Amino acid sequence: MFSLKRISFVGIALFMMVMLYGCGNSGQEAQGENSPPAVKSEPVATNSSETRTIKDAMGDVEIPVNPVRIADVSGSTEELLVLGYKPVITGNTDMANSLEITPILKKELPNVTPVGWFQTEVNLEAISAASPDLILAGPTQEKIYDQLNMIAPTVRVPYGFNAFRERFAFVAEVLDKKAEMDEWLKAYDQRAQQLHDQITKITNEETFAVIEATEKEIRIYSRTGIADMIFNDLGLLIAPGTPEPDPWGGKVTSLEALSTFNPDHIILLSDNDRNVLDQSKVWSSLKAVKSKNIYRMTSRQNYNEAFFALGKEALLEQIAEQIKEHINK
Repeated sequence: MFSLKRISFVGIALFMMVMLYGCGNSGQEAQGENSPPAVKSEPVATNSSETRTIKDAMGDVEIPVNPVRIADVSGSTEELLVLGYKPVITGNTDMANSLEITPILKKELPNVTPVGWFQTEVNLEAISAASPDLILAGPTQEKIYDQLNMIAPTVRVPYGFNAFRERFAFVAEVLDKKAEMDEWLKAYDQRAQQLHDQITKITNEETFAVIEATEKEIRIYSRTGIADMIFNDLGLLIAPGTPEPDPWGGKVTSLEALSTFNPDHIILLSDNDRNVLDQSKVWSSLKAVKSKNIYRMTSRQNYNEAFFALGKEALLEQIAEQIKEHINK
């Protein structure tokens, strides 16, 4: 069984690209002509063990109407909290250590049991020991779906790591909590619009870029994670020359290529004090660098927070506050 323990973020990013390429293909299929039908409800009983039948990525599944012990290995733990559930099992683990839950979940759900990162194999024995009455599994768990289904009714969520809104919507329909999801998304989108207006009142038509720097390479992001929040949620202008992304949402780029890529503002993702941008003449010549329009985040924040409901709320405020505070100096 694969275990992500203390490994570098470079290795993590490479591994995630490989894993998500497969998941991305799966997601594309799910969103195309072969997308799973909408969740359907059937009449339910009126006793304490009432169930209903829904349709997931595998077919019809009979699930409890009111599950109380949810094991989530689909990456939806933060969304479940928004919907009013407290899972007993999670696959939302810290990107630095697959045996620890993310910092946000340590605060919001301290007693949940981690079973490994949801984009890899997970600990079946730990899931079984928790005696769940419902399991949510993602695309990565397709190979162990039958084993999970022997533990408890298992819903195979067809959307993976980089399809936040689709995954949230599917889980909300499964649990008959669409109204709660709509309320959260409405509040989130309204806040994003407020912050957009505050930022663009100052920046006008100035452009933005999201760049991740490690000791060996740089990657320019145009979608997924923090890039999705910058360009879609906040609606800030993407810099001309931003390269077409790979399935993970970004593109490895040479330092030389930065010379033709000149954004007004840069969100810089880096977990290291030193990276390939240090001492780079190309980097120091960029307009955003000269103007000191650089907003620092960590790769860890991107991977742990920018793809999930509670993390997105927190990062939205942090990113916007950095930009506004800097520009207003």
